[in-house]
Amino acid sequence: MKALFVLAILLVPIICADFASNAQAASAASIPTEGGTWADPTITIVINPQLAQPWFKASYSVDVGRAISRWAESIIVYTDASGSNFLRKLSFLTYVAGNQSLPANPDIQVNFIQSFGSTQALGLTDLRISKTGNVGIFQAPATTTLAANDPTSAIQLTDTDMINIASHEFGHALGLDHATASVADDGTFELMYKSYGQAVGNLRNTLEAPSTLDLYALSYVYDWLATSSTLNGSGHPVTSLVLPSEASYSSVYPYPEQIQMLQNSISQLKLEIIILAIIAALLLALVLALVILLSRKKPVQAQTYSWQFTGPPAPTGAFARDRLSCQASILSTSDPRLPRSSNATGLVLIWP
Repeated sequence: MKALFVLAILLVPIICADFASNAQAASAASIPTEGGTWADPTITIVINPQLAQPWFKASYSVDVGRAISRWAESIIVYTDASGSNFLRKLSFLTYVAGNQSLPANPDIQVNFIQSFGSTQALGLTDLRISKTGNVGIFQAPATTTLAANDPTSAIQLTDTDMINIASHEFGHALGLDHATASVADDGTFELMYKSYGQAVGNLRNTLEAPSTLDLYALSYVYDWLATSSTLNGSGHPVTSLVLPSEASYSSVYPYPEQIQMLQNSISQLKLEIIILAIIAALLLALVLALVILLSRKKPVQAQTYSWQFTGPPAPTGAFARDRLSCQASILSTSDPRLPRSSNATGLVLIWP
């Protein structure tokens, strides 16, 4: 146990140092804009499912709708903290072809294909920009195409994968390019990074959300909403943006997902506490068993006794020079001191 504890102490500085280095690299992350903006804060999106195709999952249409709504929910969370409330004027109206009447000229069309093949892409967004100089306005329809399969492995995307890829492509459709960091300071995946950071098809994949960097850039693209509900003029040119020094770089999850994540963390913590309690109980039982076993096998020390025989003191003086003499006489059987039936003779020692 002491060895494990020492190992844990040694690992903490290493992990912290590694995290610090990653955080430093991520904090320097930037994201360029596409050099345009939508002229109307109400953006319409039409999803075109491919229900007749065997590679298409019906849930993909729901996944795309969820990806778009999560952007709106993340904007609410971000503006609660940053104060850029004008971003809440952005409104996303989503339609699914075949299920309802569709707008005549949607701003964004979302299509599906089985795979992009050799391009090794999972999604592609084609933005049309009407430019005046180096600034422009997005022209409808922008087209987003989403793949159902990973082109490198032919593995089909899970619903979580589709939500993440659709969220990334919708960020492009709103006017954001690729972020330079793959991971935010809080260790979560950067949604707008150029590569998908999770293994396609893995059921343990987690939802990704727009980062504070993404939403900060979005507030720059649509800063005209701070003074007007309609665009007067044109958008900003392509601009690479970094977070202000006082801003934290993290993913901005919708409030319901934050609550669910907190509940999951509490449940995980409870489970870990239960496991630790069981381990502690087992260790205690093991220690008690060892103590009992050792106490039974403890050797009993034999008690030793010393015997000392002592005789009469040695004669001194004149007695030491005299010789001990004795006279022996053999008693006959007629000696009244012996039994008459006895034939034994007795030896009598007479001390002078």
